[in-house]
Amino acid sequence: MILVEGLPTAVPAPDSSADAVVLTWEERAKTRQRVITQAGRDVAIKLPTGTRLPPGTLLFLGDEFHIEVIAADEDVWMVRAPEAGSLLRVAYEIGNRHFPIEIGDGWVAVRYDHTLAELWERLAVAAARATRPFLSNERPSHHH
Repeated sequence: MILVEGLPTAVPAPDSSADAVVLTWEERAKTRQRVITQAGRDVAIKLPTGTRLPPGTLLFLGDEFHIEVIAADEDVWMVRAPEAGSLLRVAYEIGNRHFPIEIGDGWVAVRYDHTLAELWERLAVAAARATRPFLSNERPSHHH
């Protein structure tokens, strides 16, 4: 088993064999977990609290191979609206529910939750389910 207690700062050698772990948004926020790479290597992750593993993060650098993080495809809502005000309202409502959000040019994405279907209807926005990486870079938190 490979134990990861810190992230490498060096870059892989050109002849280093690439391996990867495919992680969901939630898994990329876990600092203690056990994962299996695409090549079948067993990896124990034990990183400092608060460490995030965005896609492309070099997780391990060995003599002959390295392990990178890849964002897994997830079930998400893709919400689009013709006006910025409508998308601002969507973002407000998602944030009020303490859901993580990804914001793009003319769209927002949120991890799928069946309870949001009614919200999209009430706000009169176009929302469709999609399977794609969810790349919000903030963890939900509750600070009332």
